Amino acid sequence: MKHILLAILSLNLALLPTTASANECNRHLEKGTPNNSDQILCRDGYAVGYNYQNKVSNWVAYHITKESVNAFYERSNRFKTDTDLPENFRATSNDYSKSGYDRGHLAPSGTMDFSQESMQQSFLMSNMAPQLPGFNRGGWKGLEEKVRNWANAYDELYVVSGPVWDGNETYIGNGVYIPNSFYKVILDPYYNDAIAFIIPHRKVSSSELSSFITTVDEVEEATQLNFFSELPDNIENEIEAQMWDMW
Repeated sequence: MKHILLAILSLNLALLPTTASANECNRHLEKGTPNNSDQILCRDGYAVGYNYQNKVSNWVAYHITKESVNAFYERSNRFKTDTDLPENFRATSNDYSKSGYDRGHLAPSGTMDFSQESMQQSFLMSNMAPQLPGFNRGGWKGLEEKVRNWANAYDELYVVSGPVWDGNETYIGNGVYIPNSFYKVILDPYYNDAIAFIIPHRKVSSSELSSFITTVDEVEEATQLNFFSELPDNIENEIEAQMWDMW
């Protein structure tokens, strides 16, 4: 199936919509664009690097502040197909129907609810990945809550979340691929510290999170992405090699 999609993609490059550049993405890509992916999309609360083959984003990046995480608009739960993507490569809510997988947020709605528009944009299917309920509603949710707490403590953060693709994935629906693990990297720009996680895609509790801490370098090796590339090289190299216990 992937070979067919690659052939389609190569035949239609001239027809693809223009992707957004980093300077059009508010501050979400201020510290660097992880990679170009197939299409970059900018939303009020986050930026997306979408993968046409897998119908899941390679990365979702967002800049958050103490003020933004403490604002609140009521959650809509209205999942919507992202019509900014070419039709053949869109994931739909129906792809998840009776699959046993949640429509798991990469940029969490609980962090994107600083405005009604941003909260609604967080339910676009380009911000979703298939996640087991015990993952999405357990440790992954717990990590999202920790990040909001850290934003309160450190005033602002840059966060990137996404799947780790290892080539052994299966899929649901019309070719929406299921990651075998997920990553999250978080940068505190004031102290120039970064903490990173690679979490296996299984039932996970919040109490386990510390065992999944790794270095940003390890996430880059696993994903072939480049985080925080706009930092000076000496700072980037130092913080990406650092291993934390937990913030």
